[in-house]
Amino acid sequence: MNLKSFCKKNRKIIYWAIFVLYGIINLILTLLHEPWRDETHAWLMAKELSVVDLFLESRFDGHPILWHLLLMPFAKLNFPIITLNLISFIMILIASWLFLFKTKLPLPIKIFALFTIPFTYTYSAISRNYSCIILLFVIIGIYYPKRFEHPIVYSILIALLIHTHSLAWGIVAGLTITFHFYEIFQHFYKKQNNTNIKAVIIGLLIIVFNTLLVVFELYGTSNINYSCESSSFVDEVSLFIICILFLLFIYTIFVLKDHYKEFTILAIGLIFQICIYKFVYSSILFQRYILFFGVILFYLILVYQNNNLDDLKHFLLCVTFLFITSVFGLKDFFILVVEDAFHPYSSAKEMAYFINDNVPKDTTILIDASIIGQSIIPYLDDGYSLYDIGYKEFVDCANVAYDPPIIDSALSDLSPYRGKYLIISNDFCELNNCELLYHTQYPIVKEFFTLYFVPEEGVLK
Repeated sequence: MNLKSFCKKNRKIIYWAIFVLYGIINLILTLLHEPWRDETHAWLMAKELSVVDLFLESRFDGHPILWHLLLMPFAKLNFPIITLNLISFIMILIASWLFLFKTKLPLPIKIFALFTIPFTYTYSAISRNYSCIILLFVIIGIYYPKRFEHPIVYSILIALLIHTHSLAWGIVAGLTITFHFYEIFQHFYKKQNNTNIKAVIIGLLIIVFNTLLVVFELYGTSNINYSCESSSFVDEVSLFIICILFLLFIYTIFVLKDHYKEFTILAIGLIFQICIYKFVYSSILFQRYILFFGVILFYLILVYQNNNLDDLKHFLLCVTFLFITSVFGLKDFFILVVEDAFHPYSSAKEMAYFINDNVPKDTTILIDASIIGQSIIPYLDDGYSLYDIGYKEFVDCANVAYDPPIIDSALSDLSPYRGKYLIISNDFCELNNCELLYHTQYPIVKEFFTLYFVPEEGVLK
């Protein structure tokens, strides 16, 4: 019996073994990971705000609220903070099961994607709204061949994608243009009768309504930290994406002519990402960077789901994905996984545990930058509270920007803080005449804390 026959005969056993191994590895990575402020911020918003307030405050946060709504029941019931990461893990676990068992991609590609980018660690252990994107990518990809039979369901899935992250909106546009607008054009202008045209129009209206809802929700962010700055890295990533698109465009013209719609979805999705980085928000964290590989994998799912493929010209697409991901993504991926497994990702838990053990209960602790220090809150025992000396407010979900001039002004005179505990973030300044109680380690995200006690007497500077 050759290998191919063995795999075919024992397909279910092999697939379940792969899935169980994947689940164990990612559960371990999830439990080892300590969430930092970009993760805990959504949890604190879901815990402290009502649905209406969440809708209004998302303008500062810059993200639609679907992720926050998923977290809300658990956050409001005071589940432990690890729940945040377990929710992300479970969502990616579901996505991985669907990807492994329900998509038509070759098994080697499935194994590669499951155990590296995008299914392992980055979207399963690090808990952010990107896990919603990956899950919906897989579901939409599987449902893609049925879009003509059930256009409303297909449209609802696309509408949900709108509420995940702005980086997914290009894919939303591509899916809508290549189906809804294309089918309406074919029906009314090309006179090609579509018996489901009413459902297609209703589906388009669902997408338009949700688009307008998110535009109203997010338009005019008040966060001064959202800025667009020119950088060589953004330029390099943009050029890299354009080169890949150009090669796939040539390949589509000469080899995959029947898949021009799938390429159009890919092109619009990636070009939109470039526009976000170049003109809206230029910060490309690793989670955002590898979403590029997730989009290419989504393109592969669409191509394979739309046909029963098993020939060289389609396999070359898989080889392209393997090559691009291996050369441009795997090194940083493995470095981050190993670092997180053996080193603290954030130092918030370390600071909170020191406070719990050494600072009297029911103490209000001052902090210079609550947007950074908010990740301490989930680990504090009941009774402690944080107070932002710059914005002069108690910290719950810290919907305030990091503004050095405000912090500098608040620290120019320490006399109002006599007899208080004060946390300084990232060594913003050194309080020479105050008692240094604790300095956390330097974690992976490079955000750390120093706890001082401001004396009741003596000279302060």
